[in-house]
Amino acid sequence: MSDYDRVYKILIIDDDKTLQMMLKTVLISNGFDVVSTFSGEEGLTLAKTEKPDLIILDVIMPGIKGREVCRRLKDDPQMKTTPVLFLTSKDSDDDVAAELEAGAIGHVTKPVNSMSLVRKIKQILGA
Repeated sequence: MSDYDRVYKILIIDDDKTLQMMLKTVLISNGFDVVSTFSGEEGLTLAKTEKPDLIILDVIMPGIKGREVCRRLKDDPQMKTTPVLFLTSKDSDDDVAAELEAGAIGHVTKPVNSMSLVRKIKQILGA
């Protein structure tokens, strides 16, 4: 299988069920393999078992918040190179800076334009 034929795996960690369903539909229809969870705790576990190519992560979630999830991923030798893209309604300069400081590769603000998100993901993955 060539890189051209490669199916990239995306992990979505977001407690918004409606958004998750929309993202899954859009990403799958664009050729991605998608796994998802509603909690940071389970997201950390899935990241290690599923080994995604990219993680889409919300900031505000019950339990472990998104920035802490990102920090823990970046502290894990197996996960530190996996790109994390924050998808959140928090969009102040301070919020974006805190996400980048936590180790994220980028930030997308909700509500999201699904095709813009797909383009950004493909750009990050070099797909």
